[in-house]
Amino acid sequence: MLFYYDIPKINQVLDDFFNATGVRIDLLNDRFIPISYSQHEICDYCRAVQQETGGRERCIAFDQSLYKKVKASLQTESGLCPFGLMNIIKPVFYNDLLMGYLFFGQMRTQSEMQQENKLFDQLPLFTRQQVESVARLAAITVKHILTENMLRPDENDLMQQAVCYIHSNLDQDLSIKTLASQVNISKSALYSKFHARFHCTVGEYLNQKRLEQSIPLLINTSLSIEEVSQRVGFSGASYYTKLFKQRMGITPLNFRKREQGEKVR
Repeated sequence: MLFYYDIPKINQVLDDFFNATGVRIDLLNDRFIPISYSQHEICDYCRAVQQETGGRERCIAFDQSLYKKVKASLQTESGLCPFGLMNIIKPVFYNDLLMGYLFFGQMRTQSEMQQENKLFDQLPLFTRQQVESVARLAAITVKHILTENMLRPDENDLMQQAVCYIHSNLDQDLSIKTLASQVNISKSALYSKFHARFHCTVGEYLNQKRLEQSIPLLINTSLSIEEVSQRVGFSGASYYTKLFKQRMGITPLNFRKREQGEKVR
């Protein structure tokens, strides 16, 4: 299923959520790939534990285990990470169609899993009632995003075919001619329909999806920026870095450092 995302508006909504609650929140698609990423750095405590030997790997393993739990139950699930912080994943539905997930948390709570760490002690303490309030605000945030059509399904069969082909061949040297032939339409008609649907050219859409696919590689692997760029279909690191900074407001290298708990200079 093809989904429409109004990324600038979604970013603003999630930024408002963070500013109001102090809780990081991300929107991920139905394959658990980030669509709208928090513009705020992780807390000093998370940065410190991720720099410990095996710390980051334990964080990623926890995220994946919580995701699998939500995927199986199709309900909001929560849990304490290995370092004592509460995290919550909420599935996002349009009617009965799963659109993606809201992932929020890194909240210090009154739990038995306390940490003997000064940075942990400096984190704001969320009571059970406050955690429940944050979860309700997340539900309200989802309803607002859907009501304002920032996220919605797209039933256009032709665009479904074109987008499915693009997603399956992101690492290839795709041309407009090849894409047009795959969906049995002229190049000019494809240009027109793409711009009407996505408000961008085919090339711009392709680059956008390649950037999205690169994010998990930046976070979860030790591949070089050059290797990441080539893995998702860019010709080289220079062009990839330029587009990434235009989209995310930060270079791929600094994004990786930020998400892996290193100070960004």
